[in-house]
Amino acid sequence: MNQETTLRSATGQSLALQSVQARGQLDGLMLSMTISQNYRNDTGKDLEIVYTFPLEWGTVLLGLEAEIGGRRLQATVVEKKEAEEEYEKALEEGDAPIMVQQSAPDLYTANLGNIKAGESVGLTLHCGRLLRFEQGRIRAKIPTVVAPRYGQAHGEGGLAPHETDAVDSLARYPFSIQLDVLGDLARAKISCPSHTVSFQAIENGISVRLAAEAWLDRDFILLLEGLAGHSLALAAQDGEQHVMLAGFCPQLPPRDEPLLLKILVDCSGSMEGDSIREAKEALKGVLRELQPRDYISYSRFGGDVRHESSQLQPCSPETLRRLAQAVAATEADMGGTEMERALLSVFKEVAAPEGLSARPDLLLITDGEVWAVESVVRAALDQGQRVFAVGVGGAPAESLLRELAEQTGGACEFVSPNEDMAAAVARMFRRLRGARAQNPRMAWGGQTLWRSPLPAALYDQETLHLFAVLAEAPKAPPELTWEAGGQSQSARPDRVGQTENPHLARLAAAERLETADPEEALALALKYQLISLQTSLFLTYVREEEDKASGLPELHQIPQMMAAGSHGYGTVDTIECAYMIECDEFDASFTSTSSYYPGGSCLELELAELLPEHLPDSLPAVSNTPTPREVLEFFSRAAVNDQDFAAVLKRALAFAGNAALEERLARLGAREGLPEEQVWAAFLEWLLELFAVDFTPARQARRLLWARLKPLGAARKSSVRQALRTEFSAVSPEAWPA
Repeated sequence: MNQETTLRSATGQSLALQSVQARGQLDGLMLSMTISQNYRNDTGKDLEIVYTFPLEWGTVLLGLEAEIGGRRLQATVVEKKEAEEEYEKALEEGDAPIMVQQSAPDLYTANLGNIKAGESVGLTLHCGRLLRFEQGRIRAKIPTVVAPRYGQAHGEGGLAPHETDAVDSLARYPFSIQLDVLGDLARAKISCPSHTVSFQAIENGISVRLAAEAWLDRDFILLLEGLAGHSLALAAQDGEQHVMLAGFCPQLPPRDEPLLLKILVDCSGSMEGDSIREAKEALKGVLRELQPRDYISYSRFGGDVRHESSQLQPCSPETLRRLAQAVAATEADMGGTEMERALLSVFKEVAAPEGLSARPDLLLITDGEVWAVESVVRAALDQGQRVFAVGVGGAPAESLLRELAEQTGGACEFVSPNEDMAAAVARMFRRLRGARAQNPRMAWGGQTLWRSPLPAALYDQETLHLFAVLAEAPKAPPELTWEAGGQSQSARPDRVGQTENPHLARLAAAERLETADPEEALALALKYQLISLQTSLFLTYVREEEDKASGLPELHQIPQMMAAGSHGYGTVDTIECAYMIECDEFDASFTSTSSYYPGGSCLELELAELLPEHLPDSLPAVSNTPTPREVLEFFSRAAVNDQDFAAVLKRALAFAGNAALEERLARLGAREGLPEEQVWAAFLEWLLELFAVDFTPARQARRLLWARLKPLGAARKSSVRQALRTEFSAVSPEAWPA
């Protein structure tokens, strides 16, 4: 790419991420993907590039390669602490370390250290996941962007201080994808509601490619419809053990009782635009699906919660008229996304009618854009009611809604702006009205050493994937049995297929990580080379001596594009594009180029209000002298964006506003023969070590202190530490010594 095409941010800064290409293969229910991220440093400075990116829920990251300096290097999975130590060591030695870590559910961060001016780097990520039959269709999704989320990314969300979810409204990263659909799946009706695509016949299948310019601003969605779900079993040898994958598509009868449904709709600011329009279409579909004997309530939430009634109402014509009026008046005008509070309010404050044995279910319609995933799921789980979630928008946050549904025994449906909302609502009501499976049991056809836990619910004609580790090769196909509608039922594949694909054992190990204790999880992740919360992918490009980087690199955080349709920003254009192999011809009419464009009402000011953590020095105001912990937090935050120690220290001193502390350190510095900056560096490093259990600083902060103190040497640093211990023996995270 020529210099003239260098990508720029809203402030005119060169953006190091140049493009992303994805190449995938869908064979059976296995989706294998290769994602290439291309970077180039056009800033004229040495950079540390940090990019946080999404992968689809359930995706297993299987490998990483890097191309830099004319060499192609393979990463290995190592313990997270070891990777971080090796990363810092390589930075110090002037080499170029590359590390990929899991940042949060379904979010990963690539760290590229010491990328020199004019240098290009290519990262290639290999990943895989299992797809599911869902009432006659398969939906494959490739996420590309992290839409703005409500809450604190660095607290509730789990992102490290140097990682960012910041949005740049002018950022534009080119995106391309090719997805090959093989075997029987190629005979489905294939369509792409998110992008303009073309189709090409290939050996044993169909290749789907983008037919127009595209960007990292929305999920790529591929639909395969007209399919009949079926049970399957696949086994592979794994050392002396055998791994089996079993997939079942149970058939469940409908239940003959009224539906008690609490509807909760997200009306926060992030829903403005495509998402609120989709939500209203979904609600119209709900009205069409309700029957006179059903009961319904309607609630909306944002910064607060508003209930149309305090009790479930019978679905009389008058109730439905009032609900239709409430739907027509629904807008994304309720501020923030206090989802936990809203769920608890609907669970507790909307009463069920007396005399009915059925328990209410909750239908949640939202884009899911909140950081507080764990607390929201925990709040829902404690109430014992099923949550059925409809995720809307061009880039909804999938992990929250999947966890809500799975943990409570509900189900999930995602609908992009150009998908059939009426069909999605019909599928959801089929789940809601289906018989509840009870007493599920598995027979694996052999002695099991480990098996997947059985789910909280089964749904009609929807794939359930289960893994098991067997002591020996299976002697019979696995069988799933359950009771529903007063009858005993079962599902069983005809045979067990054999494969030599090593990914099967790795996918099984990835699922085992979910329920393993920390020690076992770490051992599994290292054995099967899986990235997890305890492990990272790591490699180092060792430079020739004359090519070593010197000094600390400048942090370059890759901002996200603004998700199309989020916060009223642009829209996902109408697309009609389908391929049907039955007639051996294309049925395609492109009504737009599906290009990204700015628009709507999402101003930079609104983004700043939504994401205050991205404003400089936006620590909460304090009425008294800041505590030691608050000073450390300020220093750590400031160091992320500035590698000039003198400048960062000056700002930290102004924030601390503690003349007595400055005077004591000045006296200690005079006794030890240290200049002001060095004595403060020693003091801050000592505090970091003292409070290590309670506070984890940004790694940029540690580097600044290390660089300032390196000339002292180990013996001198030890002497200064002893002096600090004596002078500040009474210091604590919340109080300075008297």
